[in-house]
Formats: sequence, C-alpha cells, structure tokens
Amino acid sequence: MTALYRYLLTSVLLSQRYLPPTLIFLAALAVGTTSDNGPLQSSYAFCVLAMLVCTTWLTVSIVNHEDPTQRQITVVTVGSSLRVVATTVAVVVTWCVPLLIIGLVYPIVTGKHVVTAGDLAVGAAAQLGAALVGAAIGLLCSRLVIRRIGIAMLTAAAAILVVLLLRWVSPIRPIMTVLSNDRTAGANAVPLTLLAALSVVLLVAAVYLTKALADRKE
Repeated sequence: MTALYRYLLTSVLLSQRYLPPTLIFLAALAVGTTSDNGPLQSSYAFCVLAMLVCTTWLTVSIVNHEDPTQRQITVVTVGSSLRVVATTVAVVVTWCVPLLIIGLVYPIVTGKHVVTAGDLAVGAAAQLGAALVGAAIGLLCSRLVIRRIGIAMLTAAAAILVVLLLRWVSPIRPIMTVLSNDRTAGANAVPLTLLAALSVVLLVAAVYLTKALADRKE
C-alpha cells in the first residue's frame, strides 16, 4: 500500500463523499431485488445497473474531492499525474469491493433463489464489469476533463443512457443481455469474463485519456 494510496483513501473517507452514491446503491437494491423469486442471474442484471450508476457518481465525487490547488500539490509531490489518476481509480475500485459483495448477497438473502457457485461467479464478473465502466465514465466526467459541474452531470447521465441502450458502445448492454437469457451460469461464464476483461481495457484507456486532457488543461 503506497503513501499516495493511503493519503487518497483517508482523504476520501474523511470527506464522506462516498455516502450519497453508496446509499443510492443500497436503496436501488432494496427496491429492485427484495422478494424477487425469479432467476438469480436476472436479479444480478438489476445490480449491474445500480453498480454502473453508483460507480459513475462515486468516481466523480472521489476525483473532485480535492480542489485544483490541492491536486496540483499532490501531483508535484508525487511527480506523476498519471500515477495520481491511477491511484484514484484504485481507491474507487477498493470502495466498489464491499458494494459488489453486498450486490451478490442481498438478492439471495431477501429473495428466493436457487444459488450455485457459478451464479455467484457470474454475478461478480458482471458487477465488476459494470463498476469498471462506471469508473471510466466518471473519470471522463470529472473536473479533470469537464470543469462545470452542471455540464459534467448532464454528460454523465447521457453517457449512462448511451451505454445502456447501445450494444456496441460498451460491455454493459451485452452483460445485461447475457444475464437475462435462460442459459446456465456455466454457459454464461465465458462471455461475461470476456466482457469484464473488455471493461478493464476501457478503464485503462479512460485513465490515459483523462491524464492527457487534464495535463493540457493544467
């Protein structure tokens, strides 16, 4: 655990900016999956949607929690803006881990489902993919790229709609389609793993693009 990671994680925890998106995620699960008696993978499809929205909001909040002056001090101290952006993403992913666990367990506890290890693995891969895509959208809608918060919020909302509606833009629509089919978890494991891997690629691309745009603005 690096000093930069510890600093950013502690700063985020003290700022409590993680609370609103986290509460929204929990509320969405309560509304969308409580007392669900259908296939468990279908419940996880709703969790994917909640994770996408939550992680986008969470990423914007975490990236923006430092004011521009403080961020410049952090970048100068570390000596690399890319490292700062990448470590910020690591903090976001860290916070997504307990959310992912809740997203896996809550539908099981509150509904009536046949549960297998394959279902849990498929749900984890799907929600991880959603978290990574949400982080990518959040980076590109943060203050580092879009200065005005109103425009950033509208852009983030539009981006979420686009990735939900258009199959070829991101892995989100294919992930939800796979979870909603009637195949077994074993049959869905390979495509969901590949889609999650594609989400990693998109997030890495977003990190480098955000770094490049932020350097030009600063």
